[in-house]
Amino acid sequence: MAKIDYRAIADVDFDAFTTAFNRAYSDYFMPIVMTAPAFRALIERDDLDLSQSVAALDGDSIIGTGLLGIRDRLGWIGGMGVIPERRRQGIGRHMMHYLLARARDMDLAYVDLEVLEANEGAYALYRELGFNDQRFLLTFDRVPAELPVEPSPQFRIEERATSTVLEHYTAFHDIPNCWQRALPSLQALAPHVDSWAALDDGRIVGYAMGWANEHSVRLLDFATSPQSDRATVALALLAHLHRQNPHAHGNSYNIAEDDPVLPAFTELGYILSFRQIEMRIAIGNR
Repeated sequence: MAKIDYRAIADVDFDAFTTAFNRAYSDYFMPIVMTAPAFRALIERDDLDLSQSVAALDGDSIIGTGLLGIRDRLGWIGGMGVIPERRRQGIGRHMMHYLLARARDMDLAYVDLEVLEANEGAYALYRELGFNDQRFLLTFDRVPAELPVEPSPQFRIEERATSTVLEHYTAFHDIPNCWQRALPSLQALAPHVDSWAALDDGRIVGYAMGWANEHSVRLLDFATSPQSDRATVALALLAHLHRQNPHAHGNSYNIAEDDPVLPAFTELGYILSFRQIEMRIAIGNR
């Protein structure tokens, strides 16, 4: 077997990289298919650095991928995958060593990642490499149904510019979001999504950001003011979106297990679809 070459994704053909990524995730717990333009948009949105990310090559064929995002001194690893016929050959381990070495070269303080709870092999590898559990991240889905509760009439729900509601992001997120739902990612998405604000006496006390139409209510961010009755505010927002779109499926992903909006999902009949484990490793001097 030829020696595997590990090099920066910036140095390989991007279309070939995208094809290899799709092959690696074709039989994953959650199959993923990306087009090259969609991938480029995601890379920009989530601050993924292709010069620090890794492709594993056997000759001219890309057989594994791993992405490293960088924001200040925090890093994030995602898109780790090996094509099915080349798994269990140590390729994923070598890619992780490559990415962690790049993180040290960049003088990052921490690197985070998420792993599906069901992916026991990857979880064991990350633990062995020194990653520690931080929290569970939850993904919820809802099938169309009658609303089981009436929202509080105390709050007026209005559409607002996403840039306006994101002005409240830091104050409302005393429980931090994961990497893909952090403020830089949401700001990049702002021109492409809608947002709704819950107002109490004219003051914004909560907001939801995403898409809501007859087919789907999909939230990318959902937050409430720590000075409000958070569960009631969240319920009013979510119930409003489903009342406006009674036949829509609901979805929201990677919500922290201690996020104060969680009761609104459970009260409206959302079901837990899966959990990811958020993990972190300390890298450099802080």
